[in-house]
Amino acid sequence: MPRGDGTGPLGGGHRGGMGRGGGRGLGPGGYCVCPKCGYREPHRPGQPCMEKKCPKCGAVMTRE
Repeated sequence: MPRGDGTGPLGGGHRGGMGRGGGRGLGPGGYCVCPKCGYREPHRPGQPCMEKKCPKCGAVMTRE
């Protein structure tokens, strides 16, 4: 039972969700990087890196 000290079943302070670095909402800065060949280019807001392919080797890019 809750005791008013945050130790109850819902009082632990933990919240669900992706958390930091979960691949969503990382902001406008940073780079898109190819995990295969290392090619890098600046990230463009509104254009997820995971939807881009590396122009050098064709691998799916990731966010740095």
